[in-house]
Amino acid sequence: MNIEALEYFIKVYEKKSVSAAAKDLFITPQGISKTIKQLEMELEAELFSRGPRGMEATEAGELLHARAKHIRYLLEDIKKEISILSGKKGGLHIVVAYSASWELPADYLYGFTAMYPDIKIKLRESADEYPVDEMLQDEVDIGLVIGPDDFDNCDVDLITTGEMVAVIAKDHPLAAKDVISITELENEPLIVKATDKRKEHAFVEKCLEQGFTPNVMHQYGSVYTAHRLCEMSGFVAISIDFIEEAVRNDKLKVVKFREKIPQSIYLMTRKNGFQTTAISLFRNYIKEKKKS
Repeated sequence: MNIEALEYFIKVYEKKSVSAAAKDLFITPQGISKTIKQLEMELEAELFSRGPRGMEATEAGELLHARAKHIRYLLEDIKKEISILSGKKGGLHIVVAYSASWELPADYLYGFTAMYPDIKIKLRESADEYPVDEMLQDEVDIGLVIGPDDFDNCDVDLITTGEMVAVIAKDHPLAAKDVISITELENEPLIVKATDKRKEHAFVEKCLEQGFTPNVMHQYGSVYTAHRLCEMSGFVAISIDFIEEAVRNDKLKVVKFREKIPQSIYLMTRKNGFQTTAISLFRNYIKEKKKS
C-alpha cells in the first residue's frame, strides 16, 4: 500500500465512479481498477460494491476512507512542518465565521503574517451556518467559529466568551428594561441569526426548554439586515453581545437575557494528534492578542 494507491481509492470513493476518478486524475480507468483490486487483495476485503448510484463503499471501504484521509492530512502537515523548518514559506488556510469576524477582523488576523513573514495565510469568510468542522476534515487548517463547545471531530480552544442578547428599537415597550427573561418574548415577532441546518438555534432551544415555541419570522445573515428590520418593522433581533458592541446603532437598544445563552468564539483544528508549527504559532498569536 502506498500514498498513490490511497489517493486513487479516495477519488473513486468521492466520485463513486472509476471512469470519473480516472478523468480527474488523468489516468486510465484500467489503471485505477487495477490499483483498487491490488488494495483489496492486500487488505483481503472488498472495498466497493456496485449500486444504483455507482460505486458504493463497503464497511471496509468506509473504514479505509477515514484512515486514508487521516494519513493524507498527516503527510500534508509534515510537509508544511518541514517547509517551515527548512526556511521555506509555509501557509495556513483559515476560515472565519461571519459573526467571529466582528471580533477577529481580517486586518487583525493578517497581523500574524506581519509577525511571521515566512508563514502566509489564506483567509476566507464563511456564513455562520457553514459546516466548518466538515471543511477541517479536508482543505482547511484552522476554523474560527461561533457556538458552544460541541464539535466532536475537532480540537477546540475557547478564544472569546460571549452571550446572546435582544436588540430592539428604542421606542419598543421592552426598551425600558436593561435585562429581560426570554419568556417576555413569547408573543414578539423575532428574527434570529441563520445557523447550521444540522442544529437547532440555541435561542430556540432555550425557548422550548421554557415551554413555548418562539415566533421566528426571519433568519438573517447580516447584522445590518437585522438592525433595519428592528428599526422599520418593530421586530426583536436575537444577536450576540460582542457583535452589537462592534456595530453600535443609536436607534436601537441592546438588552441582556436573565437566562444566559453562551455564544463564544472557538478556534478549531483537525483532531489528528499532530499540529504543525504554523498552527501552534497562530493559536498562540490569537490567544496572546486576546489577552491584550
